[in-house]
Amino acid sequence: MKSIIFYRSSYRGNTLKIAQSIAEALFAELVSIDSNPAIDLSEYDLIGFGSAINFAAHDIQLQRFVSEQHLEGKNIFIFSTRCRPLLGAYHKQLKTIIEKKGGMTVGEFSCRGYDRTGPWVFMNGYNKARPNERDIFKAKLFAEKLRWKLHPLATVHKFPVTEHHFSIPIRLKGAESIAGNKVVFLNTSTCVRCGKCVKVCPMHIFALKDKALPIDEGNCIQCRLCADNCPTSSIFIKESFLNGLRIAFRESFSDKLQKSYNSDDKGR
Repeated sequence: MKSIIFYRSSYRGNTLKIAQSIAEALFAELVSIDSNPAIDLSEYDLIGFGSAINFAAHDIQLQRFVSEQHLEGKNIFIFSTRCRPLLGAYHKQLKTIIEKKGGMTVGEFSCRGYDRTGPWVFMNGYNKARPNERDIFKAKLFAEKLRWKLHPLATVHKFPVTEHHFSIPIRLKGAESIAGNKVVFLNTSTCVRCGKCVKVCPMHIFALKDKALPIDEGNCIQCRLCADNCPTSSIFIKESFLNGLRIAFRESFSDKLQKSYNSDDKGR
């Protein structure tokens, strides 16, 4: 998923801190609109826009910049730093612009930012030391959740099974072949058989047959190490609360997960 983030951080650098955290999690390009960028957005799958909240709305220069972009059919997320404690309708104006341009707002993030304007000069600023480490971490979690939500395999579990390979269900997504049952899905068409999933999975779920396959997804603990280390984004873990309960019950009433974790048989 190719991503780009446009931001304006003209006061205390509050928004830049958040933009950098999100960009790192999304592996996104980070561009200040103050550089007057002229970038063709047609090749990007996800676009982010963010600034401080000024007078209950995003920075006016950011709003004007967004108004000039071609956003039809694009997945857009917006973010901000703000003085007041509640988000309220501070994102409404920018969301309206995006909607008029044909874009789809798929996520929003906002946190407090240090402000020393207006009445706050008498107390030497409000929201001191914000955004802090917790805010930055929450921004990263937001980005990771967004990346997972828009993963190419996020809805593949809904596709019908067309065949089985080594007893693993196979689904077709266009011309691509997806192996997996209910939890772990692997795009065998884009997989390069690097073996990283085999090496990093603590539960030994994957095996290199004629292609990499999730042969034991019942032991998946949703750690996502496989997906995070896959160089081609070919792996998706369908996370759910029910699957989490399954893991908890198995750990409580049997030792099968512990045995799998302690197994050295990684080359199955």
